[in-house]
Order: sequence, then structure tokens, then C-alpha cells
Amino acid sequence: MLSQKPLPSALNGPKVSLEKHSSALAPEMFKTIDANREHLKNMPWIQFTNTVEDSKKWIDVTFAEWDNLALFDYGIYFEGKYIGSAGVHNIHWENKNCELGYWISKEFEGRGLISEVVKMLESACFKQGFHRVEIRCFSFNDASARVALKNGYKFEGELREDSLVNGEYQSTKVFGKLRGEWMKSQDSQ
Repeated sequence: MLSQKPLPSALNGPKVSLEKHSSALAPEMFKTIDANREHLKNMPWIQFTNTVEDSKKWIDVTFAEWDNLALFDYGIYFEGKYIGSAGVHNIHWENKNCELGYWISKEFEGRGLISEVVKMLESACFKQGFHRVEIRCFSFNDASARVALKNGYKFEGELREDSLVNGEYQSTKVFGKLRGEWMKSQDSQ
């Protein structure tokens, strides 16, 4: 039986740490998003993030969703600096599956930081008892697809034109990892 309880409020890796958001993060979160607006233009939520108050509202939503065990959203910190967000969402407790999502400031891409984030989040999920973890990304998002494959997720297919983003239909690639696959990867380390 999967224990329905929150994930840890902080996770630490060799280079990055993940921390449950705090209300005080709103100005820094907005500043980071605003500085990366072009980089994040295809994120569905970017159009709704236009002020510090919008970031504060999002953080408030994450608190409620955390308490409801529906979303676990973290700030990503590198050398003590907030550089993006990552989380566990689309949680289906009854089926023991969930999805990972993440974004990072453009200046921090290509350093393996998101791969570290994925490893930390998937470990927390599998240790909690989840059977399956997914990563989904738009078909044109080659960087996110590479992260999934690099971290042992299997490409399972593409949902054709399933999302309307910026007035255009986009297709979504689906990658999955099963608990048994994760356990084998832990044994080989």
C-alpha cells in the first residue's frame, strides 16, 4: 500500500538542493522568471506570470496543493541561489504514478543540474512507494528529452497535438521509468 504522505520539504544533492517554496521567495522567483521570459516562452504558465504578486499566488497554490498531497513543488538552488523550480505533479496515488516537471534559468543549462534534480525527485518518489514516474515534454524540447533519456527513462510515445500553447497545438513526448528499473540502477551504483 502506498503511503499517502508529503515528500520531504528539502532534498540535497551533490551540486543542487531542492526546497519547498516559501512566501519570501516570490520576488526572486518572479525576477528569475522575468529574466528568462524568452527562454520559458513555451511554458503554459508563463503568460500568467507578469508580477511578483502572480508568483506569490503560485506559491500559495503550491502550499495548498502540498497539503492536499496533489503537488510537491520545489525551488532549485545552486550555490545558494534560486535558479528554477521542479516538482512532482499529476499524482495518481491509486495507480502509484506521478510526473516530474522542471525549468531552469538559461544560464544554468548544460551543467547536469536538471539531471541531478530528476535523480533526487525520482528517488524520493520511488522510496515513497510510487511504481511509475513520467517525464513529459513538448516534442520540440530536445533538451528535456535528452534529460529523460540520459536518466534512464524509456521513450513511450508521442501524444499528437494534445496541448494548445500560444495559440498553436503542440505534441507531447512521454518518457517513463518503473520502480524495478530504478531499483536495478541503484544496485549497479
